[in-house]
Amino acid sequence: MTSNCLIAEFNNEQDFRTAIEVLEKAHFTEDEVSTVKHADDESLSELDAAEDTTPVSPSSEKTAAASTLAGGTLGAALGSMTLMGPLLVAGPIFGMAAGAVGGGLLGAVESWGVDDRVAESYEAKVRNGARLLIITGDDIRLADAESMLKTTGPTSLETFQR
Repeated sequence: MTSNCLIAEFNNEQDFRTAIEVLEKAHFTEDEVSTVKHADDESLSELDAAEDTTPVSPSSEKTAAASTLAGGTLGAALGSMTLMGPLLVAGPIFGMAAGAVGGGLLGAVESWGVDDRVAESYEAKVRNGARLLIITGDDIRLADAESMLKTTGPTSLETFQR
């Protein structure tokens, strides 16, 4: 089976959380779903009572607390958010990005048919506050995810074929 990907972009934290819950209820697993957020995401700053607004790498407590926002089984899997540059990454894309030589974070998704220009566009969107859900799987699984995610208010939904 060919593994393709669906990238769902969210500009609203509540819609992003709802989308994660929808995928979880549909039995999507941590092997199928990755998340990408900016390290300075407002939902992370809400977790920190410090008044200093200087962007810094979030503490491990802040990162762990942010991961609990998702809740449930998928949320626990996404709880291993790791700082990569200015982005917090969770899920299978992290391993791919860590193995990508000299490329940007989303350059790791090239194997799913995402070209450099599109990857750079998504990276810029995340730097500007967007949150991404990246779902991988076969065409049927991605069609199911797309159908469900349309109801959660994504800014964009885009499928990439290998």
